[in-house]
Amino acid sequence: MIYKIIKMKKILLFIFLIIFSLVRSQEIATGGSLIKTGIEDGAKLIDAYITPINKAVVYGLSNVTYTKIKKEQEHRLLISLEFVSVKIPTEDLNFDVNRIGLTNFEPKNPDLHISPTVFGDSLAGITLVSTQKNLLGEPLIEFNTPGGGQKSAFPLGFLAASYRLKYTGFNFRFIPYMKVPTTDLYVGMLGAGVQQSLSAMIVALRESAWDVSVQGGASILLGNVNLDVKPGGVYIPVTVTGQTTGPYDNQKIRIAYTSIYAGTYIDYTIKDKFTFFAGAGYNLGVSSIKVKGTYPVYTSDPLGWGSVVASDVDNPLALQNNFSRIKFDTGVRVDGRQFFVQLNYNIAMYGGWSLKLGYKMQ
Repeated sequence: MIYKIIKMKKILLFIFLIIFSLVRSQEIATGGSLIKTGIEDGAKLIDAYITPINKAVVYGLSNVTYTKIKKEQEHRLLISLEFVSVKIPTEDLNFDVNRIGLTNFEPKNPDLHISPTVFGDSLAGITLVSTQKNLLGEPLIEFNTPGGGQKSAFPLGFLAASYRLKYTGFNFRFIPYMKVPTTDLYVGMLGAGVQQSLSAMIVALRESAWDVSVQGGASILLGNVNLDVKPGGVYIPVTVTGQTTGPYDNQKIRIAYTSIYAGTYIDYTIKDKFTFFAGAGYNLGVSSIKVKGTYPVYTSDPLGWGSVVASDVDNPLALQNNFSRIKFDTGVRVDGRQFFVQLNYNIAMYGGWSLKLGYKMQ
């Protein structure tokens, strides 16, 4: 039985990683390509494009934090699979190019200035042109912003384990650091938390079906992917000067997400089998994306002669964003002799549904 469960975990983890890579691969490849239009504006475009996925990962890592303590056998190890579906707010499916402060580019059509984020419409990219013109009045550089992945929710999945003492529960979650098949993406995650029942201090709770607990924890997700960004990919109607000699075989993006949470839960157990719970908490986190290696970058001629200069730039980008939110969630857990199922609904910015399927070790 245990062998079958472990085998199923590997299968489900593989499926999760494939889903994860479908979103990340487009974002990462696009991020590398946008750098070619210039470091400053490229950074602003990349940040606007990928911020929703940064929020989805940071918040999604802390969308499932409840673990049952009371009415559970002491000194028992429980293993589980956790699935999270993070709901993407409608307002984060697009961004306004006119509001991100580009200095060298503007929409080719002034009426078309809304571009999709990584989750937006796959066919809604717009054309941007450089503000500097050649002698004929034509923009020196022209390129299209990328389409999105056309998704309204972002999936996450973990392997998890928890261990209960008399009034304290410890939980751990992880994704083994591994390469996603058919891609250059490596990803891994590790998280840990603790939940303390107040029954240890409130005698009246010890024999009651009610329980109140406090909790806290943190998770970190790391990723690494190789890129292949070479000269080209933008329309330039004038002579390109300068040198882009590479090599371009050292390009990679390193990503890191940290998510920290703290909160309080109240739960009620019926006949040791049905536990209803609700809680509130605070969640904060940091996303970090660093673009490493040598990249071809196009800039307008600073002398104003209507030409474009191409040059190689090393380690062009480092983006970091901080996020925070208040979250509420409610749910139910059903316990059998050896198995349990837990369903959560997270009410918050980038909330959504989550499911936990668990096995109780003897």
